[in-house]
Amino acid sequence: MLFLGEFNYKQMKYKTLFLLLLMGMAVSAQKIELRWSDEIKTKENVYLLGGKNGNYFTRFKNNDDQMIIRKFDKQLKLIEEKPLEFDFDNKKRIYGGTYFLKDQIIHFIEESVRKEDKMILYCATTDFNMVPTGKIIILDEAADDAIDFGRTGISPDSTKVLVYHEVKGRKKDPSKLNFKVYNATFTEVLLERSVALNVKTSKFDMQTVQVDNLGNVFVLAKIYKEKDEREKDQSVFSYKVFAFDKKGSDKEFDFDYPNRDIESIDIIPGKNNTLVCTGFLKILNKGFFGKGKKTLISDELFSSVIDCQTLSIASAKKFDLEGLYPEKMNSSSDYVPYKVRDIFYKKDGGISIIAEQYKLVIVTSSSPNGGTRTTYRYYYCDIACIQVNSKSEVESVSKVAKYQLNARNPSIVATFFEGKTYVVYEDEAKNLAVVEDKKIKRSSGSSDKKNALFLVTFEPSGEFTKDIIYNYKESKIHPYVTGSRLGSPGEIILSATNHIGVLKVNK
Repeated sequence: MLFLGEFNYKQMKYKTLFLLLLMGMAVSAQKIELRWSDEIKTKENVYLLGGKNGNYFTRFKNNDDQMIIRKFDKQLKLIEEKPLEFDFDNKKRIYGGTYFLKDQIIHFIEESVRKEDKMILYCATTDFNMVPTGKIIILDEAADDAIDFGRTGISPDSTKVLVYHEVKGRKKDPSKLNFKVYNATFTEVLLERSVALNVKTSKFDMQTVQVDNLGNVFVLAKIYKEKDEREKDQSVFSYKVFAFDKKGSDKEFDFDYPNRDIESIDIIPGKNNTLVCTGFLKILNKGFFGKGKKTLISDELFSSVIDCQTLSIASAKKFDLEGLYPEKMNSSSDYVPYKVRDIFYKKDGGISIIAEQYKLVIVTSSSPNGGTRTTYRYYYCDIACIQVNSKSEVESVSKVAKYQLNARNPSIVATFFEGKTYVVYEDEAKNLAVVEDKKIKRSSGSSDKKNALFLVTFEPSGEFTKDIIYNYKESKIHPYVTGSRLGSPGEIILSATNHIGVLKVNK
């Protein structure tokens, strides 16, 4: 079967583009600019905080246990390095993360108070010069046995901030979710609830908690069915989405499909006051042999759009997606399920879905002397882009061949700008012209010098081009893909040893 994008590959099969990267020099591929900072050697681990409005920030702790923030300008020149003027000397306090809101930086700090058996979540606000702009605020408190304490979320328009934690009940009792929704300045609590999720603790697993632009809170939960609840041709588990608003008109949405297992699922709020619940399905394995190899693949996409104004389902559809797997599958890497990584909202009401094959295989074996050995195999494989229009109809499915087994720099990072979807990942340079999965060379076990930083550009039509941004032979800078952050629209902030980089899509 000819999948979208194959034509472009054949046209450029022998037209390999290698772009030379020099320190501090911009490079361009398909209107892409990549810039790196000068090298700044640091003994301690450096973490990328993110950036906004042409300012970029990293953090690390010095030998005196002070939290040090570095600020870079739009040219990625280091313009300031200073400690945060908060008390980080106490080893019980942990830096919990950062949000960039307008011209301020919100710093989250966690503290464990052992004498009182409780935990406290603080937030402190600074401007972009690291000058405190207000007092440290207590956002949340809980007993030290609370689950996921210190978790936060932010609405798509950055006007609402969510903090939450879970309190597990006894086996026959439901779990409770305690949450607060603040305005962007943390001067007002817009919504505060302690809610029972109407599911016994013994068969409940909270997956994701999100807040939308209106301040509504959504919870995605995995439900394990008891024997008397299992129906014929139904999976042993299902999912629920709980919705909570100011009015108290709470709603529940069930996701359970006949003859199907939900392989992956996520909820993602959008700027247009909708929330998409989407994921992949696979055929239900009903017995020891099941339906054979078909039960190992996830080639059906479901998508439900929830109207955040009314907390009702605006649309719900299921799609068979062709071209996600090779016609003949032989190796274990052919049976890697797809997971939704990103959903980008288009101006016309449609969405661009980026999915990646991912699975973890754990094998434990016993030795003659009674010991055990456990091995882990992480698969990050093909990339898929699904274009869905405003009528919730799939317009195109595009697949990019990739194979990463226990890779040192796995997975992808994606952004959306001016109607196009951009995906960055690491691969062997020789794979640039490869179309078929069988011809993909492993990037995980080879030398870094054989690898390169790749860029895939998906057009609104689904056609795509694949380019090498730069070859690692030309530079010692190798970015950490999973440590990257999204900046302004069309901007990916890259982290590398002793460097910070910005990949920007130009208009």
